[in-house]
Amino acid sequence: MSESTSGQHEIKLASRINPNIAPVESLVRLPGLGISKAGAIVAYRKSFNRANGKRAAFECGDDLQKISGIGPKTVQQMSDWIEFE
Repeated sequence: MSESTSGQHEIKLASRINPNIAPVESLVRLPGLGISKAGAIVAYRKSFNRANGKRAAFECGDDLQKISGIGPKTVQQMSDWIEFE
C-alpha cells in the first residue's frame, strides 16, 4: 500500500478479495483490516464451514459485521475491494 496525498492509504490489488477463501496475508491488504481482524475473519470462516458444510460464511459485506471490531464503516471502506462469488 502507498500513502496518498490525503493521508489515506491507497490500495493496489490486481483483483478483488473474497473473504470466504482469502488467506490472512490477502485480507490484511484491505482498508480497515489489520492482522487481528483478518485472523478473526479466517477463524470465523473455518468454524462456520465446519458447522455448515459448503455454505459460504459471508454472502455480502454486511455479513463481515459478525466479526468483532468490524462495523458498517469498515465494511464501507473495503466494499470496492471485496467480492462474494
